[in-house]
Parts: sequence; structure tokens; C-alpha cells
Amino acid sequence: MSTIDWSSPASVTSALADVQRAPLGDVLRRLSALVAPLVPHTAAVQLTGFCGHSPLKAHGGDDTAEAVTGADLDSLAPQVPVGAPWRGTAHLGGADRTVTAVAAAAPDGDESLLVLIGTPADPLPSAAAELLQSIWDVITAHLLHRALDPEPAQLARSRAASGERRRVTAELTGSHSVTLTALLATLRSRSLSDVAARQTAADLAASALIDLRRAAREDPADSDARRVFEDLTAELGPIRRYSDVRLSLRPPETDRSIPSETVYAARSVTLTAVLDAFAQDTVRRVHVGWGLGDDALTVTVRDDGTNTRADTGTAARRLHRIAAAAGGEAARDTEPEWGTTVTATFPLDPAEAAAPSPLDGLAPRELDVLTGLARGLSNRAVAEELHIGETTVKFHVRNILKKLDVSSRGQAAALARDAGLTPPRQP
Repeated sequence: MSTIDWSSPASVTSALADVQRAPLGDVLRRLSALVAPLVPHTAAVQLTGFCGHSPLKAHGGDDTAEAVTGADLDSLAPQVPVGAPWRGTAHLGGADRTVTAVAAAAPDGDESLLVLIGTPADPLPSAAAELLQSIWDVITAHLLHRALDPEPAQLARSRAASGERRRVTAELTGSHSVTLTALLATLRSRSLSDVAARQTAADLAASALIDLRRAAREDPADSDARRVFEDLTAELGPIRRYSDVRLSLRPPETDRSIPSETVYAARSVTLTAVLDAFAQDTVRRVHVGWGLGDDALTVTVRDDGTNTRADTGTAARRLHRIAAAAGGEAARDTEPEWGTTVTATFPLDPAEAAAPSPLDGLAPRELDVLTGLARGLSNRAVAEELHIGETTVKFHVRNILKKLDVSSRGQAAALARDAGLTPPRQP
């Protein structure tokens, strides 16, 4: 890399090709070496949101780069305009550092960010800035192409990583949501005085922190379904005690040790469905039941709300993603004026586990576009709803058809409905 003749297009092109040929895990190292003569630096980090396996990557000779977090880069990103490298001081990895950052746009509306750490403080020459921007634009396009059309091994890793992120996010979201709902129910309770409500709220917050620390220390490979259900019942206790909604819970009649990821996915589905029901003003009763058979764990959550809200598709998609992360399936059946029933099934025998959903390989924005297609929306209508360009929608539609191995929008929409992404059309 140090022998590059920056005045020779052929030399620069050859060096860029060397970076592009690298395995994904080695792209940043080679890129750092490529631009080091142009912009001296001690470490480099990149953030590419379209990469499902590992959006944040770091490279450097010390621990500086490894200490940088996604939150650090999220705070820096608004200062870096797309198309013009930015140089200044940024708080990264717990310290203020002199950096040179460059951003490039991606078709899904996200931005890719390259941050070179430990660069000189003097202004970056315009010629070097233009060349650095061009190099990062090319590398971003290359990374995006590899993300949209991954190799089989890379796709498997991405699916595994995405599934694990969905599982952990669902668990944390469920726990935090229950705690906040319980706090609100306590503070709004008509049966408690102001002093008692504040004391109860403080006790709930303290208990939630203790439970969170305990959960962080526990990582069993298998768990007892009945014990997890008892923990779930205790977690929902404050909501049952102080809310006007009647919540009944029926534990599994039998018990056995089952994979931890399965039972905690069932817990996440339960919490998500219960909180979704409690958010409806018309709900007065919610019933939760777990059934444990020889082959599957079944979760049922039923409410008596009138279901006049228009977010059925969103709720169904959220539940489907949580269940799919553990190899299960979830369905949300809404009947106006009669209530909603959520049913989730998780296979217990890995040999009989459901095959991966064909939607698992789709990026979040592609799932949003596919949801619109399944609802019969035109490209223009999808673009307006998602606040993106119509050309961007067409780009996503092409990728969706390719990833799902179908030839028409109708076939893609049918797959989406079969996978539980959206409810079937009403006759």
C-alpha cells in the first residue's frame, strides 16, 4: 500500500481492487493501510447499518478502536455531512480524540461512516478530502453489494447474529416495558396515596434493577418452563395489582427442561402481547396460558378489546420476529368487537424445528417495503408511507424478489402473508 502513486489512476484503482477482494473482516484493515499515506491515523472504525452481521468494525494497533461504541458513532454522525470529509474533535471510547470522518449515502436511507482516529489537527487539503470521499463511496457501494448478495457462509452468520440481536432486544424491551407500565399503573392508582405510590414506585424500580443484574449473570443452556412462567407472573404482579385490567395467567400443567432461548422467546412473546393489549383503552380482561406438550411449547394471549386500532400489521410483525428468532411461529388473530388472540408455537425438538422463514434474509427496510406490497400498495404509496423516494422503493423491490426467489410482487406478498408478516386480506 505504501508504494501507491496517488497521481496514477491505475495505481489507485489497483489498490482499491485489493481492498475489495479482501474478506469482509479484513476490508477495514486494508482500507486503513490504503489511506494511511493520504490521512495519517492510529486507528479506524466503520459503521455500516446495512450489514446485518457486524455493522460496527474496528482496526488499530492499541485498544483505542475497540473502545469505540455504536453510541459514540451515532453521536458523531450528525456532524459529518455526506460527500464532504469532516475533521475535528470527537468523544470516542471515553476520551476526546482528533478524527477525520467521512460519510456516504446508501439506497435504504442509512449512512455509512468511516472514522480515522488520531489524525492531524490541521485542515485536510481539498485534494486529499476529495480522494478520501471517493474511496469511501466506492467501498460503501462494494460493502452494500456484498450485504445484499451475501455468500452462503456469510448469510448464515448474518442470520444467526440478527436472530440473536432480535432475541436479546425483545427480552430487554419486554422487561423495560413491563417495569415502566407497572410504574405508571402504580403512580396512577386510585387505591394508593401519593406517599404510598411514590414508595411503591421506588421499590419497583429497585427490584427491576436487581432482576436485571441477576439476569445478566445467568446464562443457562436449558430452563424449566414452569419456573420461567412463575418469574413472568411475578414480573407482571404490579400491573395485575394496580391496573384496572383483569389479568389471569395459567402456567403449563407439566414441566420439563427445554432450551433457554425457546422458553425466553415464549416469555418475550407473552410480554409483548400483554403490553399490546394493555395499551388498548377498551381492554378489560387479558388471559395468558402456556401449554407444554411433547413436541412444542404453545403460548396463548387473549384479550376482550374492540380492536379499532390500525396497527395490527405492526404488532403481528413484531411478534413474528420475536418467535422466528427462536425457530417458532406467531400469529395475531383480530376479530372486531370480539378481541384479539395471539398464538405462538415453539418446537422443542431441534430435529423437528421449523425451517427458517424465507423472510429471515431481508433487511429491516426491505421488510417495511414488503409489508406495503402485501397490503396492495403501489410503489408511490409505499414511498410516501415510509418517507423515502420511489426509486428507492423500486430498488428494494428488486432485491426482495431476488432474495425470495420469486418473479412477481404478488408472489412476494403471498410469502409475506404466509410467514405472518401481515394479516390476510379481509374478504
